[in-house]
Amino acid sequence: MKLALFGATGLTGPSVLREALARGHHVRALARKPEAITTTHERLTVLRGDALHPGDVEACVAGCDAVVHCLGVGGRGDGKPTTLVSESVALLLPIMQAQGARRLIVMSNLGAGGSGPWWMRKIAIPVLVRWLAPIVEDKDRTEAILRSSEVEWIAPRFPAIVEGPAKPVRTSADGRRIGFRITTGSCAAFLLDHLADSPHLRAAPSVSN
Repeated sequence: MKLALFGATGLTGPSVLREALARGHHVRALARKPEAITTTHERLTVLRGDALHPGDVEACVAGCDAVVHCLGVGGRGDGKPTTLVSESVALLLPIMQAQGARRLIVMSNLGAGGSGPWWMRKIAIPVLVRWLAPIVEDKDRTEAILRSSEVEWIAPRFPAIVEGPAKPVRTSADGRRIGFRITTGSCAAFLLDHLADSPHLRAAPSVSN
């Protein structure tokens, strides 16, 4: 399969890139700083560009079957409102449709769509980890944009992501009974496992180790 990858230089993107190549996929990765992508492979094409620039996005998606979207503000962000993910997805969707890319997998967050236990929604995000609130709000906007699109999409809601290899995962429709961490390897495996076939089509399952 030919994949377009956005967010290849973030926390999870490098794991997605390595795993995609290991599975035999061809990957086109868009990055503002291509030199930050240290992986090299004959099936990897790295493009310099911005995920908010239409021409750059069109060049990355051209000829691809599916898109894996790992963009985010990085770490804890700055606590300020952000529209990075929702804007990039809104730009991406019509380009995918025009170019015939059929499936989009977007990383979302536990907490989006009211997911997670009550204390996370009522206490943790508003009081203890307020920096997470604008990130979750942008993922809420992103999921709303996805629901109104005709593209085949999946938006797994991940909890705190930590470096590590792939491990078994558990999923939940509402995020009430899952863990609060997931490894980068587990994220990558889940995203790629659901490229061709998935029981979570047009849904946002919560996923953790």
